[in-house]
Amino acid sequence: MAGAGKANGKLAKNLIKYSVRYGPFVIEAVKHGREPAQQAVQAAWAKRAARRKASEHALTVREGSLLKVIKDGEPIFFVFSGDAIVTTYPPVPQSAYPELLRHSDLDQRVTADEIAARKPKVAPRLPKIRRR
Repeated sequence: MAGAGKANGKLAKNLIKYSVRYGPFVIEAVKHGREPAQQAVQAAWAKRAARRKASEHALTVREGSLLKVIKDGEPIFFVFSGDAIVTTYPPVPQSAYPELLRHSDLDQRVTADEIAARKPKVAPRLPKIRRR
């Protein structure tokens, strides 16, 4: 126990030494790196939210189905009711629908039944019991 105070003093000394030496560099790196990182995280959340909203909407529509189309590297999810387009996630003007669907294979649509089957079921997870 007598050596514990000595180790803490050395740790504090090193912490102060390195924070004085490298602190300004870290602050500048955080300033310049924060905005691109925030934009990347927001874009990832937007993609996930668009897919989730489209899936939920397709489940509520009669004969609902979902089609994913890529435009400029970004996914756009079309929600169909039968053969009619209901909406898109993220929202796209209706005048752009023909251009987006021109080369799409409409047979690749995922039905609401398949979407519901893919949804993870929430079940209690119990630990395995080992018997000896």
